Amino acid sequence: MKSSIQTYLTVYVAFIWIFSSNCEKSQSCRNFRRRHILKMACSDGGKIFLPRLMGFSNRNCGGCQGQSSDLLAQEHDCSWKTKCKVKLNRMHMITGCYAKINSVLIGERRCIQRGTEIYNLITKKTMKDSRIVHLPNTTFIVRSHRKFPWNYEYLSSYEKLEHHLNFSLQTKNIGQKMLISVIHFDIDPVKDNLYIMHKTRINVTNTSVNSFEFPLEDLSYFGVGFDVSLNHVYGAAKTNGFVMCLKLVNRDVQRVDSVCNDIISKDKLKFQLLKTSHKCTKKGNKGQKKCLKRKSKRKPN
Repeated sequence: MKSSIQTYLTVYVAFIWIFSSNCEKSQSCRNFRRRHILKMACSDGGKIFLPRLMGFSNRNCGGCQGQSSDLLAQEHDCSWKTKCKVKLNRMHMITGCYAKINSVLIGERRCIQRGTEIYNLITKKTMKDSRIVHLPNTTFIVRSHRKFPWNYEYLSSYEKLEHHLNFSLQTKNIGQKMLISVIHFDIDPVKDNLYIMHKTRINVTNTSVNSFEFPLEDLSYFGVGFDVSLNHVYGAAKTNGFVMCLKLVNRDVQRVDSVCNDIISKDKLKFQLLKTSHKCTKKGNKGQKKCLKRKSKRKPN
């Protein structure tokens, strides 16, 4: 009797695990044919952050997985937007396996909190002169360039290329400290150099540490810099850049988690599968074709 109960409990737990796993997968999986659009938006009005769209060769996200060039490009283009529409096409995948996509899985569903300040480091303004901006009181983002995660560009062919983004400090900031968390990092370790500066300078490029603390000791600028020290070719780099989160806190504040958690949520991205199709009537006496648009058939989240 005791063994039969244990067997029943084991089977029941296994069933619940399989059922919950399938439910969790199906909630983010969408089957599609032609003329389907995946509409994505952040529920709080924030910005989409690095969504992950994975294609599958079979329906219900089965079979081999990968991405087509079209799906990858649209995935990149959706970042930093408040809402985005992805046209789903049954194209051959270029990663994973060479098969047509029949279903898509929405993996990463992250959003940046509405109102978060975002600054770009690699721009023409930061290259000519050090750009000076006011230091925000809330958690903010410094990214390599506006089109991240597309590869950044070398904006000049000068032998020594420098970009500086400086934040002005106030008297009340003395005695505080800056918390910095690097959430994504991909720059050329040979030619490129990313660093943080205030009285001292920390090189971010040649370290495996993802979090830093910087005490603010006087009214000199707190800044982020990017240098290209070797010969380089004008145009796109082979790497896609970086994203870091920064937060000004009192010196006694201790954090073990990423400060990005304050502004980047993992479940705010909502999506709908829309089927947009049209039905045409036969040609009339005058040889004209009239098309009537159907209402979008929406599949709930």
